[in-house]
Amino acid sequence: MNYDTKQSGARIQQLRIQQGYTQEKFAKALNIDRSNLSRIESGRRGCSMDLLIQLSSIFGVTLDYIVFGQDRPDWVTTDSRERLKVGLEQLINQLEVFKSTL
Repeated sequence: MNYDTKQSGARIQQLRIQQGYTQEKFAKALNIDRSNLSRIESGRRGCSMDLLIQLSSIFGVTLDYIVFGQDRPDWVTTDSRERLKVGLEQLINQLEVFKSTL
């Protein structure tokens, strides 16, 4: 698994557009030059770790998603969510039973 700056840049661009930012406004928010952001989005330049962390925080996605395109929270399947919901309900019930024995 490698850091593909072109694919990562495309994800950053997509997230920026989804959030309604122009390159100019987003570059200003990141405190970088618009031309630098343009190079990042086109894949001609990679991001520093500090910038990746800042992007992750702003967009509410994992670093894995920005860098590798994996682990985006809204990609969780409906089946996985249902299993998680059932598991949490069971845990809550077990905790309530435990609480009543105290």
